[in-house]
Formats: sequence, C-alpha cells, structure tokens
Amino acid sequence: YASMEPAKEVGGDFYDFYLIDDDHFAMVVGDVSGKGVPAALFMVITKTLLKDTAEHEHNPAKIFEHVNKILCEGNESGLFVTCWMGILSIKERELCFVNAGHNPPILSHAGNVDYIKTQANLMLAGLDGTKYTEHKIKLDKEDLLFVYTDGVTEATDANNQMYGEERLLEFLKNNKTNDVKESLSLVRKDIDTFVNGIDQFDDITMLELYLKG
Repeated sequence: YASMEPAKEVGGDFYDFYLIDDDHFAMVVGDVSGKGVPAALFMVITKTLLKDTAEHEHNPAKIFEHVNKILCEGNESGLFVTCWMGILSIKERELCFVNAGHNPPILSHAGNVDYIKTQANLMLAGLDGTKYTEHKIKLDKEDLLFVYTDGVTEATDANNQMYGEERLLEFLKNNKTNDVKESLSLVRKDIDTFVNGIDQFDDITMLELYLKG
C-alpha cells in the first residue's frame, strides 16, 4: 500500500508498484527537485521510463543507468530525482534494490526494526554516465519494508524542529502492524501531531510492503 499527499495542487513525488512477471515485483519511490508543474511533468516522465525499462530488465542498477542517461539528455530545467527502486523475487524472497540519493528505507526483519544502511548513489538526471550499485537482501515471512520521501522526516513544527529519522524509526518500532494501510495512516497522524497545525511544505509519500509468505 502507498500514499502520496502533495504540498501544492501538483507534486513532484511519486510511487509505483507492479508485477513485472509472475515472480518479480517492483517498488519505486521518488522525489523530483522543485515544485509545481515542471516537477510534476518530470515526475511523470521518470515514472514512465522506470516502468517501461523494467519490462525487459530486472536489474535495478541497470534500469537506473538507462533512465538516468535519457533524463540527462536535454535537461534544460536542471531538475533531478532522488529515487529508490526494489525488485523482489517472490519465489526466492530476495530483494534487489538501488538508491539514487534517496532516504534509506526501514526494514522490520526477525524482530529488528532499522534503516537499510547502504551508500546511496547520485540522484537520477544529475550526471550522465553515473554508475549505480545493486544491493541484495533476503526477506522472510512477516517482514515489513517502509519506503518514504523526505517530506516525512523533514516535516517541521512551529519551532523549526524536524520530525526526523529517529522519531520515525521509534514510531515504527512501537507501532508494528501488518495492516499496511493502517500503518501509513498512523505515521501520518503522528506527523500531524508533531507539526501541530503548521502547513505542509513538502510532498509526503510513503509505501509499505508486508510479506505474507
């Protein structure tokens, strides 16, 4: 399940999830720099390129390298995209993923809840020829994967304090549920409690996967 709430009428955040074939399930969360219509158009292009490329390529690093090359061509607006993409082999329970300058996801696995700590590569549309690194982890039954954009952790209260990565992690540790729709709703309510009426200044996007097994 996923949700996206733009800060303005149109946003630059995006998410996607879909079966590539009977065994491969793709998940994407991204955030385009800038706001308004230009960012929204760039978002649509990026999302479409990622899905089209994944139809014939199951390595997310190669997907990013191909999409990055196209996005860098004629990018007069100077926009860029932070993005996380994972492709899960359902049969093997192996998740292959790549991170282009994006926030690290949080994984609940074997009773432990923590960030998936890997070195992020350069964002998409930043530099032609950028190489991306594929990472692999094994998932198990009842694992939860939470992917989000910086609108979550950078939500700010009246004292200019940010919600932050630590509060997000502690909240997910203390509010475990395999109902992913409820989980995202609970996180959003905690963000609203924290900001206490301050206007949302950035898109807030969240995606969560629960592996039934």
